[in-house]
Amino acid sequence: MARSTAFAMRTRISCVLLILVLFAVVGPRSADAQTNWWAPVEGPYGGTTVWDLERMPDGAILAATSNGLHRSLDEGQTWSGYSEGLTTFDVRDILVRADGTVWVATFGKGLFRRDGFSSTWLQAGLEDTYATSLQEPAEDILLAGTNGFVYRSEDGGGTWSARSLEGYSVNVQSLAANTTHVFAGTNLGIFRSDDLGATWEFASVGLQEYDARALTTNAEGHVFAGMQPGQGGCAIYRSRGNGSFWTCVQPQTDPLTVPVLKTSPDGTLFAGGFRHLYQSTDEGSTWLSRRAAGSNVQSVLFLGNGLLIGTHGQGVLRSTDGGASWTASSTGMQSAITTVRSLDDGRVVAGTQGGLFATSDLGSTWQRIHPDQPLIQEITDVALDAHGFLLAATKAGLWSYDDEDGWTAMGPPGMPAIRDLHVAADGTILAAYHAGVWLHAGTSWINSPIIGPDLASRDVAAVWQTGGGSLLAGASWDSWRRESGEPTWQLMSSNELSWFDVQAFGETEDRILAGTKFAGVLQSWDDGASWVPLGSGLVGSEDVRDIAFDNRGTPYIATYGSGVYQLNPWTNTWLPIRSGLDGHWRITSMTHDSYGNAWIGTVDGGLFRHGLIGVATEDIPGTDLSLPTAMALGAPYPNPTTGRVHIPVSLPRSAPLRFLVVDMLGRQVSEGTLLATSALDDITIELDALPPGVYLIRLESEDSVASTRVTVIR
Repeated sequence: MARSTAFAMRTRISCVLLILVLFAVVGPRSADAQTNWWAPVEGPYGGTTVWDLERMPDGAILAATSNGLHRSLDEGQTWSGYSEGLTTFDVRDILVRADGTVWVATFGKGLFRRDGFSSTWLQAGLEDTYATSLQEPAEDILLAGTNGFVYRSEDGGGTWSARSLEGYSVNVQSLAANTTHVFAGTNLGIFRSDDLGATWEFASVGLQEYDARALTTNAEGHVFAGMQPGQGGCAIYRSRGNGSFWTCVQPQTDPLTVPVLKTSPDGTLFAGGFRHLYQSTDEGSTWLSRRAAGSNVQSVLFLGNGLLIGTHGQGVLRSTDGGASWTASSTGMQSAITTVRSLDDGRVVAGTQGGLFATSDLGSTWQRIHPDQPLIQEITDVALDAHGFLLAATKAGLWSYDDEDGWTAMGPPGMPAIRDLHVAADGTILAAYHAGVWLHAGTSWINSPIIGPDLASRDVAAVWQTGGGSLLAGASWDSWRRESGEPTWQLMSSNELSWFDVQAFGETEDRILAGTKFAGVLQSWDDGASWVPLGSGLVGSEDVRDIAFDNRGTPYIATYGSGVYQLNPWTNTWLPIRSGLDGHWRITSMTHDSYGNAWIGTVDGGLFRHGLIGVATEDIPGTDLSLPTAMALGAPYPNPTTGRVHIPVSLPRSAPLRFLVVDMLGRQVSEGTLLATSALDDITIELDALPPGVYLIRLESEDSVASTRVTVIR
């Protein structure tokens, strides 16, 4: 009995030790040890589109943006995310109902609602629809404008039915109501209803333009419509007869397009236009024009002591002098990131829907590139040319920047939307666009169109020049190659794939990688002449948007919907790396900076960073960054390893280190002493005498301890 009891006791002790070791290996760790792989980066702020601004029943302000909902508790001075429960993040309209509930229309996932007792947004109907606008013309009567129909609910949003607009399938872009009628602004004109949206009739007599983007009414019941006109057309109309006839009330300064109209509490009519906010105290007969933004004014909110406006790509701006001057009011409003790139000078640049931002201190602070004359465009890619000038590919051509001249339009002819940018080894600039590739060598552009066997132009999403000099182009459903010195494009082949839609290229040494939308990752060893799938672990629907290599040559892929993957070079398996992303798996791009840190840009969560090591103060001119107060470890590499492992170590100062290696049973299997010769160092530990398995490596300095996990394989 005593022997059995002793054996049981030893067994329990061994189990406890094993649990403790496992907890140390895989369980929660200190902040210094970085529990999550990814950590959010604060900023840049304001590089997003604000579709609507409304006040909630509790006095808070909500902003509906292309990057989710944001809430402000201090009159729009600072913002925080407010999107819990949403399944998409492109929020177009906010409705504060008479019963105190708040509803939002999302572009792709229908309607969501939230009341004062909810801690999250709840799906509220029309799931998977592209909802653009909401209106409550009477108690419990709700209307929702979508791409296709107006939907109507008679029970406060419990059930919905589609209502025909005289048989037309239209994009409903705005809804408004007065005491007798409801109005719908669409891409085919304006419709009205005299029975709370049950039936509709065409009400566009007098309009010369039919793309109605905004509607509002005033206290007298008069109706105003903001349009997106053709060149020289009227942008604002007024009807004093419930839409029976419309009259142009165009401001003298052409607003070009009017995405928002709103009436203030004192009856002043406000209209948002291109770079301007317009005010009228006589129902549009005369207007006061105020320069307000670098792009379209999309939304307006009236404060007790001023105005807030939401912009297209510039976030929120504030005025306390009636619109005479404006300041940014977007602190905390994370930008929707379109691309993130590391530059040779140590900076990291982030492209947004509203221009380009840069950081020199690992994301602690951000500066808009040339804030006096910013490039307010949606950025698609960034690079440095052969002379070190910054290039920005946008939805409106390619732009070059230098400190003296600011931003300069480079072309190509017609300034088409550039989907991808690559600077070749010889300095040639390659720009992918909707019909092929433009090349800029020297001072002129050369067009290299791509025409498929179906005689249709190819919309190129990725372009690359290989180390062998060939040009590669990934298109919508097939991909192409132009050998060095050849004038024509040829289909790239992959015998195992019928769908070869490359969206990103990457190259390391003599291997080229291609990320696709439906076929995972492919690799080529012959300058792109032939391709085979790379690695297991992907199901073929990851929608690969970018390829990056760390400082050891390990490939990573950024996917739109499935997060980030790393290729394990020993098992040739793609492993997901999502810890810390909190569901923000729609990745647009990825890069590694000159210090080895990994960065990713997301559509709806801003930027995230994986910190391998920090940056010493002297590396960043003009900044005051402190070294860590305790030891921190970067990711060990290679991991798994066949013997030797390197561990980046960050210390307050150079110091001797004692290391312990512990196996999964809690047994110490190796120990020794090392010297970290600088505050940022890589130490090396030999593990070739150990059998295969998982080991905990514990490092101890005079005043701190840190640990990491390594797998040994044979």
